[in-house]
Amino acid sequence: ALETRAAMTTRRAALVAAASAVVAALLWQPTAAVDRSKFRTCEQGSFCRRFKSWIQRPQREEALWSVLPASRATTSDGGFSFQVKHRNEAEAHLLLQLNAYASGMVRFRLGELGSVYPRHVIPAGDVVTDPPPAAAADIKVADDAAATTLSFTSASGTAIKAILQHSPVSLEVSADGRVIQKLNARNYLNFERYRKPKARLPPDSSSDAKALPDQEQVLLDAAAHPFGLDTHGLWEEDFGGHTDKKPRGPASLGMDVTFAGDVPSLFGLAEHMTKASLPFYEEPYRFFNLDVFEYENDEPMALYGAIPLLWAIRRGAGGAPAIASAFLWINPSETFVKLERDAGAAQGTGPAHTWWTSESGVLDAVVLVGPTPAQVSGQFHALTGPGPLPPLWALGKHQCRWNYMSEKDVATVDSSFDKYDIPYDVMWLDIEHTDGKAYFTWNPANFPTPEKMTQAISDKRRKFVNVVDPHIKKQDTFHVYTDIRDKGMFIKKVDWRMMDDPSDVKPADWDSAPEKIPDPNATKPEVWNDAEDGPWDQPKIDNPAYRGAWRPRQIVDPNSPKSDFEGWCWPGTSGYPDFTDPKMREYWGTNFALGKYKGTNADTYVWNDMNEPSVFNGPEVTMPRDAIHPHGNVEHRDVHNMYGYYVHRATFEGLERRVPGDRPFVLTRSFFIGSHRYSAIWTGDNYAKWEHLGTSIAMVGALTLGGQSLVGADVGGFFKHPSEEMAVRWYQLGVLAYPFLRNHAHLETPRREPYVFDEATMLNIKASLQLRYQMLPLWYTLFEEYHRLGKPVVRPLFWDFLADPMTHSDEEAVENQIMLGDVVLVHGVSTPIAEKSEANVYLPACDGWYDLHSGAFSEPGMHKVPLTLLSIPAYYRAGAVVPLKSRVRRSSSCMALDPHTLHVYLNPATGQAKGRLYIDDYKTQAYQDGKSFLDVEFEFKDGTLRATSMRGQPPAEVSAEIERVKIFGLSKAPTKASLGTTELTAPRTQQLPAGHGRRTTLYSAEVKVVPWIDLRQGKDWSLTVQ
Repeated sequence: ALETRAAMTTRRAALVAAASAVVAALLWQPTAAVDRSKFRTCEQGSFCRRFKSWIQRPQREEALWSVLPASRATTSDGGFSFQVKHRNEAEAHLLLQLNAYASGMVRFRLGELGSVYPRHVIPAGDVVTDPPPAAAADIKVADDAAATTLSFTSASGTAIKAILQHSPVSLEVSADGRVIQKLNARNYLNFERYRKPKARLPPDSSSDAKALPDQEQVLLDAAAHPFGLDTHGLWEEDFGGHTDKKPRGPASLGMDVTFAGDVPSLFGLAEHMTKASLPFYEEPYRFFNLDVFEYENDEPMALYGAIPLLWAIRRGAGGAPAIASAFLWINPSETFVKLERDAGAAQGTGPAHTWWTSESGVLDAVVLVGPTPAQVSGQFHALTGPGPLPPLWALGKHQCRWNYMSEKDVATVDSSFDKYDIPYDVMWLDIEHTDGKAYFTWNPANFPTPEKMTQAISDKRRKFVNVVDPHIKKQDTFHVYTDIRDKGMFIKKVDWRMMDDPSDVKPADWDSAPEKIPDPNATKPEVWNDAEDGPWDQPKIDNPAYRGAWRPRQIVDPNSPKSDFEGWCWPGTSGYPDFTDPKMREYWGTNFALGKYKGTNADTYVWNDMNEPSVFNGPEVTMPRDAIHPHGNVEHRDVHNMYGYYVHRATFEGLERRVPGDRPFVLTRSFFIGSHRYSAIWTGDNYAKWEHLGTSIAMVGALTLGGQSLVGADVGGFFKHPSEEMAVRWYQLGVLAYPFLRNHAHLETPRREPYVFDEATMLNIKASLQLRYQMLPLWYTLFEEYHRLGKPVVRPLFWDFLADPMTHSDEEAVENQIMLGDVVLVHGVSTPIAEKSEANVYLPACDGWYDLHSGAFSEPGMHKVPLTLLSIPAYYRAGAVVPLKSRVRRSSSCMALDPHTLHVYLNPATGQAKGRLYIDDYKTQAYQDGKSFLDVEFEFKDGTLRATSMRGQPPAEVSAEIERVKIFGLSKAPTKASLGTTELTAPRTQQLPAGHGRRTTLYSAEVKVVPWIDLRQGKDWSLTVQ
């Protein structure tokens, strides 16, 4: 039996009594909504506030930074470099690098020459692949006085032109003669070079005191100009009771980007809880990875991760096709992005203007030219690397809760799924399984024999996932803490002290005026007698010209002592490792070794939570910006948005080494560009609210556009408890639209495993999960395409139907619907049926659509669809062959030897369909040898199904057989079926229900294939119905 509520209450009381939990409870209090006072806005952050003022300066169109064309040089990576000079400086202090990549990208980088301090540059291979993408072939360079033009043809045949205007520096990129993006067209460029301590201007031969006696009148950048300069925050900044010391001074940068033409919608900018078609808020979108408690809908506030990739659709004019492009901003410091329209422009018309600003680092931007969505996605993965092929079990059902409290609790949940014949693949444990929140340990009272528990799960061919967070409990008996401490690999805090500025020299004329001078108004008294009174001395007064005793200017001592940074998180006082250090990542990975992480086995995988990083007593619940990463002496502000990336990368690489050849699985909450190479992602601590269910479609779609396909939202919401109807609707959406399918819930919520609901609800959830397992062959095939080609597994409708303008901006099509590959259209239901009993479903222009549940055929268009609690609207695209499995077992691994079923959804006009099936061992890296897999392409034509191509040979431990074929959309009901020359049992036929817009009758025919088609035997087979 499940644990009683009384037992659960007793356990919670014991947990709260623990000292570490008390600390966490005090700092992590539930509220009715997000506490906005904890988190900065653009106006509250000095660099963003400065940038907003900067772009409104007088005469903004006047050139400040200009390219020196004579300085052009060829770089080792096949690109070009140029020096860039400011008009009010004597020398060129910036270096521009321009790259044209063969896949169809133009990269624009701006860094500092001879910087006072090294500017942080992301190491090669961490985000952009190393070596970088292949340079475009045969780049033609043309120069004139005004511009340098690069012309090349992409590998897909797109003619691309990049025009680098010299003064002011700007870049215009076009594809096949159509301008798609303009960088710095509005002259918003800002680049704050590092200064010496407290200096107004950065070093330049023109900026010493003698040359510029009135430095306040110099127009240089957002941190030095004569237009009412806001100096607050240049050298230190306060927020939320914390002071951020900035001994290196201002270092922000920014630029405008215009998406040219008629741009109805912009997409992407993960992670924010907004609509899919990004709203043009007054407040800029913020990227600063944070632990945001109970985040709200329709907000540009920062959340857990940052992928500053913005997609744009440009509609065609005069019969030209619509095209897609994207812009990527590669900077891991705090970043703001503003979306704007021309004044007076109608909503969704004309060009889209944006500006981007980051606190520090370098300007590294990439124009992904497209011009098709598939090419944009391919370009992103050419730049950042392919995502791995996940193991099949990772696509099954994940069962999680904060927390399963004991070995008995785990066993009860596991056996209950079997009792009710509900499939699932993975059992998860949250923080309470540890010994006092010391990760890599077990609570000895509640988990005394973890090795038996994990093995019992493995024996059922299921997996285990344990949470391992990056905050390390400060405890001298905890070996992970002492190891990292003794190696000096914790992030440091600086115990700031002041010192005399050694560059501050006493002026030569400082002592020319004495402190006291004779009083000019004093006269010798007439009665004064020198003989009797002595010589008369004229009285002295304070000298108004006296400048005081000279003291050097005080600056922050760069050699101020450092100690390990300590913050509060779940264990109480914790240290935070410097995961930017490869040696730290290597050490971290060793802790997952089977002989070291006691109680785990090769079927145990890892969840990295709280890795923004979350610091309960830190500014904005995170790490202070002026903390120091000892690897490279880098300020945390420079790398903040990559901290979580380095954590889950270290975990992934450790699991790779743990069992060579295995496919690691890691889940992360915090992420950055490139996280797709190492982890799955979920949308964090969502709410059991209808609007959170609905907006999850947009959030998942934004993540997949950002290259992260193994993503999902907590089914049912993390906070609060869903109603029975909401739980059903969430599962119905999740099984079709969430590549990563996990149920998770807060500690204080009621249990919500599928079997604890009433019977009708449980059966609806069970049916949804069975559908997910039946569709696993399709999911897995789509993930192979993602791995090889970069195609998002789920994606917004415009990705597949760019020619259909409804997919650009229609509310239903854009916000409530999503595609699974190019095969399945899903319409989420996020309103109780009592309030809305019909759904407006838009079916994009193509050959037609088949209802996923009934097989009814519908023509493209907007249709009103009656709703029931049994399912949500979902459709197969006409012309598709879909691989499935009919036999659902307790886990995906138990289905490996089961044969396949093919559903063939014909284009009724032609009677044809095509599709694909990919098979390998579902769990190891063996497929990378180029042969240990099976990749089959199917075609149905003229009444016959056959394989048109076949590659590879799958291992013996998986099925490559087809036991059943069901064909939809036949104009007549067939009476015969044959496999080659062998006649089969007559097909079972059925008249399909009437759909929307179809007037003629269509039929389905199901053929049981005996003997099974063995795809290992090659493509010399055919199945015919007549």
